[in-house]
Amino acid sequence: MPHTETDNNPKPDQNEKPRKVGKGFVVNQAQQTLLDNGVVYQWDERCIVTCSYAHAQRQEKSFAERLNKAESKLSKLKPKEQDTVESFRVKAQKVVQTYNMEDYLNLDITESATTKKKYIGRGRPGPQTPFEWVDIKSLTLETSRNEEEIDQFRALAGWRIFVTNVDENKMTLTQSTQYYRDEWQVERGFHRFKNGHIPALPLFLRIQERIKGLMLLLTIALQVLTLMEFVSRRELSKNNEQISGLVPGNPKMKTSRPTAERLLTQFDNLHLLIQEKGKRITGTMVEDLTCLQKKILSLLELPEKTYVISFGMGQKKLATN
Repeated sequence: MPHTETDNNPKPDQNEKPRKVGKGFVVNQAQQTLLDNGVVYQWDERCIVTCSYAHAQRQEKSFAERLNKAESKLSKLKPKEQDTVESFRVKAQKVVQTYNMEDYLNLDITESATTKKKYIGRGRPGPQTPFEWVDIKSLTLETSRNEEEIDQFRALAGWRIFVTNVDENKMTLTQSTQYYRDEWQVERGFHRFKNGHIPALPLFLRIQERIKGLMLLLTIALQVLTLMEFVSRRELSKNNEQISGLVPGNPKMKTSRPTAERLLTQFDNLHLLIQEKGKRITGTMVEDLTCLQKKILSLLELPEKTYVISFGMGQKKLATN
């Protein structure tokens, strides 16, 4: 089936010419059938086979580095006196397995024996010094590349197979590739539920309604984090800007794709001075926001005077003026 060149850049610049970033083709599968509890489900599938040029280059570069490192380490591997052919082969295979080169490197270990004269006694030997002949065994390791397997790896580098049941009239090959390339953004939300800043586990609730309520609140929090990232990155992209000061230990590091977690950490430990008159708050003060905090608020399109938190009988305003 002929390959189709695809442009996977979802939003190219108006003055930028479309660039070829990959190739691919579609294989229409037969109708799939699934029987579940007496109910028959049927659908049509399409296999989308694509090759990303950039991904292929990364794979080939990583493969070449691992191959060279494995060969270099094998060349420096020396047998010990007590090593046998099998024990030395195990050591060499561990090096190959470390770099995942089992299919691409062949190991050949040969054992040779030589006879050497060994003098008996101390001191410098002379013509009359007794001696004996001893056998000395040596192991030699030779490596060779499996060129056929290496060529096959390079031919398959960058290729992936995706499956969809969406009709080709609704989602073309190029569109399918774009959607799959953006799939990691959806997965990040699930990672936040698993090990991120809004974990769903450990779960100490047992009543179903409370579990549903907790997941609803976590989902709302996830939407807030996602929206913060979208808005901040959009504003930075508009002006072709980058923001620094978000990475602990590296305040000069710049990024145009800040995470919501890094943005929120800049507002930790705010100092408040609350003034009360009776049961009602009459005034509050807060230390001035830093330039970085003001920048973040502007990226999020939030005015500096809108820190409002309900408190007691009145309201607590976090103002900067």
